[in-house]
Amino acid sequence: MKKSKKIFTIIICLIAIMMQPVSVFAEQNSDQIQREYLSDGSYYETTIITNTTARSTIKNASKTTTYKNSSGKSLWYARVTANFYYDGKTSSCTSASASGESYVSTWKILSTSSSRTGNTASATVLAGTYINGAYVGSISEKVLLSCDKNGNLS
Repeated sequence: MKKSKKIFTIIICLIAIMMQPVSVFAEQNSDQIQREYLSDGSYYETTIITNTTARSTIKNASKTTTYKNSSGKSLWYARVTANFYYDGKTSSCTSASASGESYVSTWKILSTSSSRTGNTASATVLAGTYINGAYVGSISEKVLLSCDKNGNLS
């Protein structure tokens, strides 16, 4: 009886281990964070996230610029997501998409657009600000993401 209980326990443990999620194809890494401060204390914080794939010549990445107030609260973001091919001799952007979202009710994303040329992807996001529901003005943010021939992003 003890032997069958032990075997049953081992089988249950093996099943539990095999059911754990495993990420084989992609790993997400935050490569860089930069800040650009404005005169009123608000700032743009830019982050590049790389999704490393099994193929060493293809890179999927996104670059996000978040607009934050002087207290550090996120108000809205603009993001470009792209795929790149590189082989040590050349690089090219094979796809690009744009997205944006507001974190607060006083800002709304009015439009997004993306483009790609050569080894660069770009996103343009237009964000509008509102006070008591009335439109006050807008800010257009362009985010560029480039990949060099060795797969380095900037």
